[in-house]
Amino acid sequence: MLTELKRYNNLGNIEEIEYVLTALISEVPQKIGDIEKFCLRNTISYNMPLQGIVGLLTFISLVSFCEEGVFLNQEGSELKLSIQDVSLKEIVIKKVLSNIISNGVYKDFLNIESFNYDYIHEAYIVRNNEIPLKYSGIRNLLINLDFFRFSSQVRNLLIIDSTYTGFLKEILNPAFKKLSLEKFKEIQLRKEKYGQEAEAYVLNYEKKRLSGHPSLSKIVQISEIDVSAGYDIISYNSINSVSMDRFIEVKSYSQKTGFYWTKNEIAVSLNKKSNYYIYLVDREKMNQDKYNPIMIPNPYENVFKSLYWKRDPQSWFFFEEKED
Repeated sequence: MLTELKRYNNLGNIEEIEYVLTALISEVPQKIGDIEKFCLRNTISYNMPLQGIVGLLTFISLVSFCEEGVFLNQEGSELKLSIQDVSLKEIVIKKVLSNIISNGVYKDFLNIESFNYDYIHEAYIVRNNEIPLKYSGIRNLLINLDFFRFSSQVRNLLIIDSTYTGFLKEILNPAFKKLSLEKFKEIQLRKEKYGQEAEAYVLNYEKKRLSGHPSLSKIVQISEIDVSAGYDIISYNSINSVSMDRFIEVKSYSQKTGFYWTKNEIAVSLNKKSNYYIYLVDREKMNQDKYNPIMIPNPYENVFKSLYWKRDPQSWFFFEEKED
């Protein structure tokens, strides 16, 4: 539906919308061509963007189509009867935004994360260039209806009328929650994909590094089954090792060298000491010939207790310690 609406550069102003809703379209189906002919003969509606307005009224579910033409549906008829007692401008704004957000099409029209509160304007704002040019008709409609106004202080800034703050919170909160969940899932899936690719690379790398070892087949990626071991791959320190003595935690990165290290992994590295390794794999280079990952032995000493590596706590768990 939003895709259809973007075809129109002009969706009318509130007077034109009201005129079409109350004077031109009835509960009896009418051909669009007949309505257009009427408009051409009528000076009041001669230059009115009829097609755009009908498209808008269809989008907000006030008119419907059948074989005979366009007609006011039940919701449109009820609104027509109460038009003197309600704010049509507010209804149109709320219906347009509700449809855009609740139907999940906001991602194409406007990223809801673009809404920010600006303390200078004491209102929520959005950058004009955040709205794709193909939706300029809808943006202009929202400007014509006074939902948006351009800032007189900052170029390219659209200020949202404070009248709609409560309404925005009402419709945006569920969308934000859904977006947050989707983003979380997306991030988790991406991390999982990167992790799997890096672990497969290290498994293959180890088998090449230890080529000729009699128990090469025993080098195994255990993270596929045992997710709480504190390391991903069991290998050998050297070709002369007779037992498995290298425990590898695989971390991948891109551009900036860094990694997340869990409490469990740190504890295991303390226990395994020099037999524990972190392999840092650059995702942009791991498919290059002769590339070697960064291999850090005994990372508890060489990373956790090192002044060379800086740590950035992403979150802390706080709990109440009650006295007995």
